[in-house]
Amino acid sequence: MSRAEPPTIQFRLKPLSLDSEALKARLIADLPEAAGAIHGAARRGSAAAQLVYAQLLLDGRGVARDPVAALAWFQRAAEQGEPEAWNMIGRCHEKGWGTTQDYVRAIPYFERAIALGHVWAKVNLAQILMRLGDPADRPRARRLFEEAAKAGNLKAINSLARFLEEGWAGPVDPRRAAALYRVAAERGDHWAQFNLATLIYAHGDAEEALAWLDRCIAKSDDGFRGRIAEVLLRQPDDRLRRAGAAALARCVPHTDRPAAYAPRPGGLARFKQAVRRMRPFKPPGLRPVSVQR
Repeated sequence: MSRAEPPTIQFRLKPLSLDSEALKARLIADLPEAAGAIHGAARRGSAAAQLVYAQLLLDGRGVARDPVAALAWFQRAAEQGEPEAWNMIGRCHEKGWGTTQDYVRAIPYFERAIALGHVWAKVNLAQILMRLGDPADRPRARRLFEEAAKAGNLKAINSLARFLEEGWAGPVDPRRAAALYRVAAERGDHWAQFNLATLIYAHGDAEEALAWLDRCIAKSDDGFRGRIAEVLLRQPDDRLRRAGAAALARCVPHTDRPAAYAPRPGGLARFKQAVRRMRPFKPPGLRPVSVQR
């Protein structure tokens, strides 16, 4: 599933001119039938249907997964001026969905989506700029996050807080960083909840930090849980290790610890130091890490 908040069938069925709410409900209840109806509308030229059908192909919902065909349908919707389609073409190039992964090639598609007012494209482009690793791009990345944060995007709020916490493209401002983390955390962003927990723990309030860890573990996904479990399980504080074990236990059942969650060599003495080792952008040649992480 893409980070770009893929459109739901309930929302995007409106342009298909369904005759009744009952028919809409029947289509939603039968996803393959709904996919067929959307495909038909897409072939007749509905940009909204083309966008939704592309997402169904990308996710393999109601149809066989086909990223190459998904990219082609995103392109058809983009030609009709759909901002989300331009954003999703950028995501396809960023992630290697239906094409070769290429961060640089993704940039002009995000730029086009931004020109059309797409908020998530600002977040996606800012992430790309940071992953490419040129410090000269950091001021623009920060501006993009600020613009998206003003629009209420939680990932942007969290990422802007990272800039303030780490002093990227401006002075360090831990107080404002904590305030922004708290805004995004209280609205449900699990990376903001985790980042807020690290700050709170570093300032000596273990109980509140553990409460935020409990919240983000309960409401997140396995990828997130696995990544924080790797950090937490190596900490000297047994309360943090228990939180790490709880995160790992909430992942899909397994008999052996997944390789992706295996601890990296070398110990980390303090929780905050461990988080800082995990989160900064990696030098060229290593797997890029997003701002949130």
